[in-house]
Amino acid sequence: MSIEAVSGSMDGAVGATISTDARPRLASDAEVLDRVHRTLGPVDVVAEHTGAHRLSRVLHVVTRGGEQAVVKWHRDAGPHRRESEALQQYAVALGGDAPRIVITEPALRMVTLSRLLGEPAAGTPHERDPDIHMRLGELVRRLHDAEPPRRHARFGPMIAAEFERWSRAADELWGDGLDGRDERAERLAAERHVLRQHVAAALDIGELDHVPAHRQLTPRHLIIDPGGHVRVIDFSQLEFEPRIVDLLWLEYGPWRDEPWLRAAFLHGYGRTPTERDELALRAVAATRALELLVRGESRGHAAERALGRSMLDRLLGATLF
Repeated sequence: MSIEAVSGSMDGAVGATISTDARPRLASDAEVLDRVHRTLGPVDVVAEHTGAHRLSRVLHVVTRGGEQAVVKWHRDAGPHRRESEALQQYAVALGGDAPRIVITEPALRMVTLSRLLGEPAAGTPHERDPDIHMRLGELVRRLHDAEPPRRHARFGPMIAAEFERWSRAADELWGDGLDGRDERAERLAAERHVLRQHVAAALDIGELDHVPAHRQLTPRHLIIDPGGHVRVIDFSQLEFEPRIVDLLWLEYGPWRDEPWLRAAFLHGYGRTPTERDELALRAVAATRALELLVRGESRGHAAERALGRSMLDRLLGATLF
């Protein structure tokens, strides 16, 4: 199951809900390009992409001098703020292996970035190349070490509270299954009970180091140049989280059926997850699986539902891997 179709739509932040409160509109191409023109001069758009659920927009542009840049803007202020701060404060530890900011415009929730040489790993042999995953591990270690870790015990209570919010949303969609009259609701409630046990285990973890975590490490966000050099893009979800959080989309993506890729990453990363780390990862996976199921159902988004079900089945031990 590919996660590329859905990972970009996941906010992933504690406190997310499925409400549809009024939000600012996504700025138009004309508004954004007018701002770009004032700094870079006339540019030509050579490629464009609209993010999932129209939450963001990306243009690849070329100046009249032949310089390439990426123009990216969001509907909401949070992703813009996170990306701007991440690129200025933490991604600098990656040097040329992350984009650099050319323009940031909070009013439009826009950043213009340097274009990295290479192409996304998604859909290419690089996606399952152990050497690529080893180099990625080295890169992620540099990001995580960009600032001294912040050690505290808030992770367990926060992930448990978020899980319960999604569980209440699930009850509203499917019912709690307690009356025994709806077989599907009863089965889903039983599955949520198993997920809740994974989350409850996180309450006993205690203190964990929190580091600058990318939180969207998928093949779509890995840029590979012709020499096999690895670079990382899209820092719009960076937050301070336990280190293990950055393994989530790899664990339930390319590593799922090829555990040697995980071993290669950890070799490059230079740390082996502890039992407490693995408990934290399962708690995050349980919460994200339920979030995907609820979001997918409420939006009618089959890819989100399918990924949520795939993650849920793995956590329940219902699939072989």
